[in-house]
Amino acid sequence: MQELWATALPLLRQQVGERNFVTWIEPIRCASDEEGLRLEVPNRFFQEWVTRHFLSAICSTLAGVNGSPCAVRVVVGGDWSAPAPLPPRPARRTPVPERRERAPKIGHLVSHYTFDSFVVGDANQVAYRATMAVAEAPGRRFNPLFLHGGVGLGKTHLANALAHEMLGRTPRQRMACLSAEAFMNSLITSLRQDQMALFRDRFRLVDTLILDDVQFLAGKERTQEEFFHTFNSLHAAGKQIVLTSDKPPAEIAGLEQRLKSRFEGGLIADIHPPTLPMRIEILQRKATALACPLSDEVARLLAQSGGPSVRELEGALNRVLATATLRGLPITVELAQQALGPLAARPAPTSAETVQEIVSEHFHVSVAELTSHRRDRHLVQARQIAMYLCRTVAEGSFPAIAEKFGGRDHSTVMHAVRVIEARRASDRVLADLLLSLESALRRRAAA
Repeated sequence: MQELWATALPLLRQQVGERNFVTWIEPIRCASDEEGLRLEVPNRFFQEWVTRHFLSAICSTLAGVNGSPCAVRVVVGGDWSAPAPLPPRPARRTPVPERRERAPKIGHLVSHYTFDSFVVGDANQVAYRATMAVAEAPGRRFNPLFLHGGVGLGKTHLANALAHEMLGRTPRQRMACLSAEAFMNSLITSLRQDQMALFRDRFRLVDTLILDDVQFLAGKERTQEEFFHTFNSLHAAGKQIVLTSDKPPAEIAGLEQRLKSRFEGGLIADIHPPTLPMRIEILQRKATALACPLSDEVARLLAQSGGPSVRELEGALNRVLATATLRGLPITVELAQQALGPLAARPAPTSAETVQEIVSEHFHVSVAELTSHRRDRHLVQARQIAMYLCRTVAEGSFPAIAEKFGGRDHSTVMHAVRVIEARRASDRVLADLLLSLESALRRRAAA
């Protein structure tokens, strides 16, 4: 039971989120008795909260790992006079000797988010090269650098990789690498304690500022005001600024125009969902790092089943590795299919030709018109939607898609994908249409 619980913990961390995991799951002590798994908590409130909010997730995760349902009881018990032993902390929290030679940093870096571990492909090449250029000449090229893309596509990875690279080149530099939420919390604390002078010195005297999830500033007027002046101070001094967001500056609702203008004054680089070959390579690298290399067949199955984001891929990989470890079996296609369950039944990506047929039928235009260079308004919309679906459903590369649409330049496809992604987030009618077309494409692929 102890081994079962230890194997399930990484999956629960992904399912409930880091904050809930640290607060409610990590302190739980696991024991076993004749009735199954006994989870000991310190008090009745803790017991009621875990039972009400997390017991269902715990049971389903344990059943998935064990291969069959497992009886679970949450009880108040055990000796809680001393803190419960915690799982080993990630490597990034372990002090390392060379930090004594480095200037104090604001924020924490993820140790394994480096350029070496970042898989580069058509989906993220521009963002990767821009970040590398910043590392080589901070404050002189691409300042500010604005990285944007969907959840789990590598923005935070690139931001951390840049920080590691810059600290490796100049260990004594002053760096702030943190989330926009952490910046706001620091501001609130400083306001309450009447320490705004200290706050401003802390952020305006750094050599590099890396702010993750800058869309969090939207609607927060006081935080935007302070960040505006921090931005101006750093930029005027030639200090490097790097920002990440889930959308480009112009599309962040609730963000002041003066901030949008400054964010757009540097380089805006987008990151798209990884293609199938990129997903396979990501899985192979992560599995190798865990000393559990995958066969090509298993890697392809996971890549097709794990979803478009890197986090979804990690979730699928962790599920398969946990199942193999617990059962003491080699990782085969059959075991992976059992571990993934319904996810393993996802159909293979469809073709660009099928996308063009489905979109042409919906918009009542011919494939020839869709791939032509005509600029009629209804054709432009249909063409952009078709390019977007070729990217997200058919998983084509930008150059390959451009070739399918009359030999256009790949930047045209990138623009179309950005436009549709942005509109999908704010236009419910378009979002419903895309869902309908995606369902039609997957039905066609499964037929």
